[in-house]
Amino acid sequence: MTLNPRFFNPIGTLRHADRLGFLTQDVRAAGTVLGFFGAAAALGARPDELALLVCRRHSPADLHRQFVLVFHKDPGFADHLGRLYRAHNRPLGFEAQRRWCAIPEPSFLADETFALLAARFPTLLLIEEEHDGRAHIAVYASAGFKEHPKLKLAPLATRPAAKVMALPRRAPAPQPILRPQPRPAAMAAAPLASIVPLRPRKLKSTVALNEKVERQVVNEFRRLIKTVALYT
Repeated sequence: MTLNPRFFNPIGTLRHADRLGFLTQDVRAAGTVLGFFGAAAALGARPDELALLVCRRHSPADLHRQFVLVFHKDPGFADHLGRLYRAHNRPLGFEAQRRWCAIPEPSFLADETFALLAARFPTLLLIEEEHDGRAHIAVYASAGFKEHPKLKLAPLATRPAAKVMALPRRAPAPQPILRPQPRPAAMAAAPLASIVPLRPRKLKSTVALNEKVERQVVNEFRRLIKTVALYT
């Protein structure tokens, strides 16, 4: 898994995850929407409680992957998502009925998109195709919801821990015997030098020295405040 859905906690996977492998074969098809309802039924959740995110390449020769987000028809959520990507000048393609959208991987706004999903859907089903062609399917629960639907899940597969071979302990190296050196009489009689306090200096950050960089930092901070105020 290369994706880390912020604002979501992993809670399990499907009991028969291989049955949803067809969703990664052609994510830009009407079958994706039908598979979305099938996935909701397999989880035991209502469609309006679930969002499906599929990440894959159409062919091994493709440079970037594509994110396809499928959700229950919700005009309000689709409008918020479209305005978010227009504000960042990122491409986002909706299908005619606005039930799913496609996003190229370089244009995917991970934190902002996951924040919108967590504010609307308590459950996220993430299907991410790995480099060897296998699909990793995980179910996440939004951290903002106190009660989650009772889902039919299987525990996530744990990766075996790497075996650590203990190295044999080496014998400690012999310590040299230190003998005190006699201090010269002139050095012992010399007075200690007085400590001169440093003059306090006003520190300047690199941001303050560059007006262009400072403006970018201020604009980014304002954008984050607006995003949090709008979608929380």
